[in-house]
Amino acid sequence: MKQSVPFTGLSLSGFCMQISILLKSAVPLYEGLSVMAEDASSPREKEILTAMSDKLRMGFPFSEAVSEAGCFPAYVTQMTVLGERTGTLDETMEHLSRFYEREYRLGENLRRAVTYPAIMIVMLLVILFILFTRVMPIFSGVYEQLGTSIPDAAQAAIQFGGILSGAALVFAAVLIAAFADVRLTSRPGQESSLSHRLLRSIKNHSSIAKLSALRRFCSVMAMTLHCGMNMAEGCRMAAALVDNDSVLPGVRACERELESGKAFYDSIEPSGLFSGFDLQMIRIGSRAGQLETVMRELEEDYDERSSDALDSLIARLEPAIVSVLAVAVGLVLLSVMLPLAGILSSIG
Repeated sequence: MKQSVPFTGLSLSGFCMQISILLKSAVPLYEGLSVMAEDASSPREKEILTAMSDKLRMGFPFSEAVSEAGCFPAYVTQMTVLGERTGTLDETMEHLSRFYEREYRLGENLRRAVTYPAIMIVMLLVILFILFTRVMPIFSGVYEQLGTSIPDAAQAAIQFGGILSGAALVFAAVLIAAFADVRLTSRPGQESSLSHRLLRSIKNHSSIAKLSALRRFCSVMAMTLHCGMNMAEGCRMAAALVDNDSVLPGVRACERELESGKAFYDSIEPSGLFSGFDLQMIRIGSRAGQLETVMRELEEDYDERSSDALDSLIARLEPAIVSVLAVAVGLVLLSVMLPLAGILSSIG
């Protein structure tokens, strides 16, 4: 049975913030981790925190304890090593806390954007299926008992309903199969399924996903500058985090330019990652020695822009879905009322 990962999303953000607080309070990390283990929400989490505390008590560095735990993202492992090397581990952990809190918030907003349309579509499919497989045949039976034929308009409505309910079943089956495919092939090395390729294609063409990828890039580069790490190495770390094929080539191009010895602005300009005002801000920040501040400002800006874009998408989706449902309900009512009107005229 596959074990759940104890530190993901908000729990990972909370863990990083707790470590940052412990470091700033000068509390020995092994003592803090021991206390955290006592309040762990699951046996697996308690086991990991206890093992990390024991490791630190024996004199091993925190980064090694994080690495050997085997349940933290590579970015956390790399940044803890960097934080220890530069003496900024407390600030590094605080940065990681903010980073994963934003990742969690974006994920929750995306789920919220998808949940409402999904529920409405499922309800519509269920209603259509019940109506055209249970209710409409009753009208056909009534016509047969009356010894009359169904009017052409009513017959067309029933046929349309049959086609629609069949299409609804096929659509539902495709959705279920796609969901199962994503769940079953979500392990490393198995991401080449059709569903994964489709989802990745959508992500690569999504403006929201691109804004989120640029936010991740700015976040990593700001921390790289703060810790005094090599910029090319920072680009390499960012490349592993952006998770967007439309942004990744620009990051790789910037990394190659930095490795050749060029300045950051001279490397980022031809990459196509930034343009207009954002690119000018980077140039000004580079000249004024305030590049870290500029990258943090851009990180905040891209975070706000991605949130605004998602809210705008939800605002457009809701009335569109309501309109589609209104049309569908109108067609359903029409398909019911036409046979009913035909029955009443036959009785009259």
